[in-house]
Amino acid sequence: MSTRIDLAQALDTLGSARRVLLCTHVQPDGDAIGSLLAAGEWLRGIGKEVLTVCHDPVPQNLLSLPGWETVRKPHEAEGRQFDLGLSVDASDLARIGDAGRYFSACPVTMVIDHHTSNTLFGQHNYVDSLVAATGNLIIRLAEASGANITRTMAECLYAALSTDTGNFAFGQMDEEFFAQMSRLMRAGLDISAAARALHLTKAPEDVMLLGRALASLAFLKGGRLTRMVLRAEDFRQAGATPENADRIVNHGLNIRGVEVAFLATQEEAGVKVSLRALPPHDVSKVALELGGGGHMLAAGCTLRMPMDEALALVESRLSALLS
Repeated sequence: MSTRIDLAQALDTLGSARRVLLCTHVQPDGDAIGSLLAAGEWLRGIGKEVLTVCHDPVPQNLLSLPGWETVRKPHEAEGRQFDLGLSVDASDLARIGDAGRYFSACPVTMVIDHHTSNTLFGQHNYVDSLVAATGNLIIRLAEASGANITRTMAECLYAALSTDTGNFAFGQMDEEFFAQMSRLMRAGLDISAAARALHLTKAPEDVMLLGRALASLAFLKGGRLTRMVLRAEDFRQAGATPENADRIVNHGLNIRGVEVAFLATQEEAGVKVSLRALPPHDVSKVALELGGGGHMLAAGCTLRMPMDEALALVESRLSALLS
């Protein structure tokens, strides 16, 4: 049976567990890894035995986060017994990839997430779509448990909060959000160093791939919609991987007059589509219709079809959204 739970119930569920399998979504971003690492440190600090796993490796741009090397591949859970399977920042079971079968095998499962498209795939689901990042929920839980936010937790949680708000440029930032940021600063966060490492310093492959994407930039719907495309040849020419495409879509949105943007990336699994929008447009509805999910202003999906068909489909749906 799947139920929504509140903060107190979430703490009760966590308090009853001794051995925790902690996982996050495939192709993890800053909120996924930041929340995973901070939750892992917090739970170990209150006496839990924790194995943190992720289907995909920690991205290069997040290797500055303390504790990143503790993230293991899901198969390392094989043969181990857990009291609780805990998923953070994933909206559905498929999103945790190979970790899914180990998560589902746990006698108790719990989800901590902020996506509006969350399917409540745990037995217990602490889901709040009104916060900017899953990291906000980790801070709530840790503080409600009486735990101190350490400097290393603060660095990881800054990655969570800043990634999902475009480094404080968009998203659901309210009084609680900035009160939590203040607590991270009091814990010793060097925000200037963290911001440079996470948001300003780029790998050469990042810059080369961005150039390829911008070369494909097209303006549609009278300049209200932009499209960028990255094909296999672009990755080869740039010496890049899909990881290097992270956040490129935002360049299509941050142009005067643009209201909605998308990036179509050719990957082995199909065409990955990243969607971004300005209020009042809701791209999560389009993503859901196409088998994906996400937030009102940032969502995505993967289409298993040729690139040209995927482009036509997405353009049609987004044009209708803007009509």
